[in-house]
Amino acid sequence: MTIMLLCLTLALAILPSTMPAAEVAEDRGAMGLSQALKRLDVVASVLHTGAHPDDENSALLAWLARGQGVRTAYLSATRGEGGVNLIGSELFETLGVIRTEELMAARRLDHAEQFFTPNYEFGFSKSADDTYTKWNHDQILGDFVRVIRYFRPEIIISRFTGTPRDGHGHHQVAGLITQEAFRAAADPNRFPEYGKPWQAKKLYLNGMDNDPNNPNNPNNANNPNTTQTNQTNQPGIRINVGEFDSILGRSYNQIAIEGRSMHRSQGQGGAQEQGPRQTRLQLMQKTVNVSDDAPILAGVLSRIPDLAQLDSTLSADLAGLAQRVSTIRQKVNLIRPADIVPDLAAALNDLDRIKAKTTNEHVRFLLDKKEDDFQEALRIAAGLTIDVLASDDTLFPGQEFNLTISVTNGGPYSFSELRALTDLPGGWEGVYDSSTGSLEPGQRLDQKYKVKVSGGAGFTQPYWLRQPRRGDRFVWPSVPAGTPPTEGMLIPVRAEVRYQGTTIVMKKPAEFRRVDRRYGEQRTTPKVVPALSVTISPDTAIVPLKVNRQKEFTVTLENQNLEPVGAEVRLVTPAGWAVSPPSRNVNLTRQGEKASLQFTVSVPPAAGDFVIQAVAKVGNQELKTGYTAVAYPHIETRYVYSAAQSKVEVIDVATTVSSVGYVEGTGDAIPDALKQLGINVTFLSPKDIATADLSKFPTIVLGVRAYAVRDDLRAYNKRLLDYVANIH
Repeated sequence: MTIMLLCLTLALAILPSTMPAAEVAEDRGAMGLSQALKRLDVVASVLHTGAHPDDENSALLAWLARGQGVRTAYLSATRGEGGVNLIGSELFETLGVIRTEELMAARRLDHAEQFFTPNYEFGFSKSADDTYTKWNHDQILGDFVRVIRYFRPEIIISRFTGTPRDGHGHHQVAGLITQEAFRAAADPNRFPEYGKPWQAKKLYLNGMDNDPNNPNNPNNANNPNTTQTNQTNQPGIRINVGEFDSILGRSYNQIAIEGRSMHRSQGQGGAQEQGPRQTRLQLMQKTVNVSDDAPILAGVLSRIPDLAQLDSTLSADLAGLAQRVSTIRQKVNLIRPADIVPDLAAALNDLDRIKAKTTNEHVRFLLDKKEDDFQEALRIAAGLTIDVLASDDTLFPGQEFNLTISVTNGGPYSFSELRALTDLPGGWEGVYDSSTGSLEPGQRLDQKYKVKVSGGAGFTQPYWLRQPRRGDRFVWPSVPAGTPPTEGMLIPVRAEVRYQGTTIVMKKPAEFRRVDRRYGEQRTTPKVVPALSVTISPDTAIVPLKVNRQKEFTVTLENQNLEPVGAEVRLVTPAGWAVSPPSRNVNLTRQGEKASLQFTVSVPPAAGDFVIQAVAKVGNQELKTGYTAVAYPHIETRYVYSAAQSKVEVIDVATTVSSVGYVEGTGDAIPDALKQLGINVTFLSPKDIATADLSKFPTIVLGVRAYAVRDDLRAYNKRLLDYVANIH
């Protein structure tokens, strides 16, 4: 087995992954093969636009991508940083990380791609004009143009009208910008820095009132106000996104609802109802001569033979390739998928020959996309699988770890010239052993690496958070093309085998696998982190002038070193502040070990805003940065970095109560704030809400979204109303 090591620059680390972190069932085995075969001769492409994660019509995306084999993507203007959080305490930028990953989890199910812009979701906005006071019009227009030119959609579908009917000002702007970008992307004089002009053929509106899963939608069969008239007498075309797929075993709408249920932070879980679900598209703009009620793919490049419109010399070749695909679909037996391996290999060779023949750049672009689909179909039909396992999930600069690449042949054919190519980041080193280059039926070959992380390796983190945002816009690093949804694969691997002169390609990123006795196998992608993380809490401290001005701070160290490490920890405070003790020493003996150290700070009686910096000294090195893990079972774990600083606000404030009863909600930091003001907080349990004497509390505070997450609060709401009526 021959291994090639390719060292790439670190800039490539932000390119979008070509393979999801975890394949869903619909992309494996017989289901995965049926999906890949469906896409083989489809060249149509659709870009759906909206303002936030969960704005999209998920059912429409699933119908397009999984039902029609269309290359499909969703462009969200933001990452939803201003939303609620029903699963944790993360807000703002960190919530945006959660919602990004929830959107990626949904995309793995509906098989659409995902794009974002650098705009920050600053909270509710009443109008487009209000939104434009925060977002620069030309910048966000350029963002949409860049994605359009990168993705090259034949069709664009806007979620919003661009009118007050859309409600939220962000929605209105997304609708307006989509309409403007439809034309601006085709203008060579507009945004030349964002690539070659691209003119989509059609722009449709698919508003929120056309969402089949919106209970207020007149097209929703669950709406008691639905009538035959309002279902059929509206302009536009109607699509049954509830269409059943007999191989996948459920409808595209059901798949979409599972994906929508990934938006757990927003409480978007729903029932996967069976049966028809209608959505409506209204044509807003077009550059082709088709009627407004023509089928969605009418007038656009839809199938492989349509590429002859761009290069007439390919007519016979394209028709021949399309016929091969048709024959393969008729021949396939999902119980014996390997029967079509020779046909798929021949079709892939035909496609490569057509690519070499054409001089049309866009034809090559589309055929490159098709090559990925042919490769996927060929890999699944042949029974080839690849697995890439790293020995650790958190890596620190200079660390050595093991990497094992396994290729398994589960099919009946023999393959030759097996090789793997690992794109290690710049400065990383890899040493490997060699083994045979053939792969026989039923055989698994393992290739083991010893890899050393570069001593200067950057930390793995969301690329849009590497620099502080400027106003309501994130500062992105240089992105070679497109707008990647997340930081890319740290260690991408590509394996190749040969079958009768045809190269079959397999791709997968390295993963770390752990086995939990309760939940079984769990995987995550490795990430580079500091050898020693330093954090301080609280990250914001309130010190009232009129009460005790002593404040407790906790510095937490997390060790990733493989060897024991000792550190001296201290707080750097403004002049005149006292810290007890002045410093503390700690020894961490194993990887993953944590230590929390307490310090008491005495604050002088002077109001103002101040900063306390935590510092851990290891040898001659001072460490002042740490990370927080954003980890939930339904999303990929990410790390958010920040300086080990606490913002201290010394304020002249008086409180009228000394104690409160508190009904805790979710993502709730209010109790800590009340305690910092010197108010005693008693948490009210479900039993307290049901039976306790509430009159002993001069004040009861309801936490953030308490009614949304506390069943007991809703059940005993009358007791709280009686308390309010009788307390004064």
